[in-house]
Amino acid sequence: MSTYLEHRLAELNEAIRTYPGPIARCDLHLPALLDERSRLMEALAKEPCPPEARWGHDGGANQKERE
Repeated sequence: MSTYLEHRLAELNEAIRTYPGPIARCDLHLPALLDERSRLMEALAKEPCPPEARWGHDGGANQKERE
């Protein structure tokens, strides 16, 4: 699921970045893109972190061992 969300987020970012200007106040398309991007970012933030992305203690010396 997160792969789809990341792909869609990249598409939205590109659409927003290349949105033609000037932007009129009555424009409804750009705010819809921004709202969708916000929802996708929230959904990605709620996705559980995969095991390979988690940081683990690498076994370095702790304070007690250094003394």
